[in-house]
Amino acid sequence: MTPTLALERMMLHPQYDQIIQRARTLAPTAVVDQADAAATEAHRILSTAAVRFAEAPAYPATVADVPGWLRLGLLDTLAAFADGRATTCLHQPQAHRPSPVLAAAWLPGLVTCPGCAHLLSLQRNPDADATCDSCGHRCAGPEHGDGIYPGMVQLGPLIFHYGTCGDCRPPVASNNPLSATLPAQNAAPRGTGRVKPRGKRGRRRGRGGR
Repeated sequence: MTPTLALERMMLHPQYDQIIQRARTLAPTAVVDQADAAATEAHRILSTAAVRFAEAPAYPATVADVPGWLRLGLLDTLAAFADGRATTCLHQPQAHRPSPVLAAAWLPGLVTCPGCAHLLSLQRNPDADATCDSCGHRCAGPEHGDGIYPGMVQLGPLIFHYGTCGDCRPPVASNNPLSATLPAQNAAPRGTGRVKPRGKRGRRRGRGGR
């Protein structure tokens, strides 16, 4: 079993909260405090984006709210970042020194700090900008009723960007959410805002806390 599938199995386990709480008690206090601080800052970045683009408050999401393709993409990125397989920006964020980081479904394996969010931009790639990250459908554009819905999902310090066509919008996006936070510990999950579909999402998608 791959690390990604093992992480997913753990998250879907009915005792996931207890597993996380046990892990927190075994980890050094300094590590837990740093990880919590990074997750809190990542949530602030995500919430700021939700308010700025959607003028909407944060809403919670559960693991079940996030479809398998998105959940696995996020966890695969997290696993690659943790074991050193991911490509990073020049600032070289590292998992053992928790800090907010960004990644995107359309650039698998790339992890950046918030200051290098421009590396995730699709401004110069209109084909990828109009392509659903779930089914691969190339959307005709919002003027044809077929736009891309950009979104973000957060787990701990990682903010994972994605974009879907109208048919593939996650259940958590039923109210047009921009972002969602998966619970990483036994606490209330946080986060979503709302956005309208966009044809040229490159200027918006992949900009982190803008």
